[in-house]
Amino acid sequence: MAEASSHSVPPYGPAIHQAIGSGDLDRMRKLAESAEKWLSEHGDVSAALEVLKAEIARREAAKS
Repeated sequence: MAEASSHSVPPYGPAIHQAIGSGDLDRMRKLAESAEKWLSEHGDVSAALEVLKAEIARREAAKS
């Protein structure tokens, strides 16, 4: 997990809701493709977030 961050924005959340709301099928397809590619390159962010939260808790406990 010591990789440099590319600061890329994951294509989900507001972008997905906006694409759905637009009704533009081509836009939705492109975003779905982009999201699949992002997930294959970066993995599941929720799993990484849990690791991050655990590390935060560990370091906060070590401070006290």
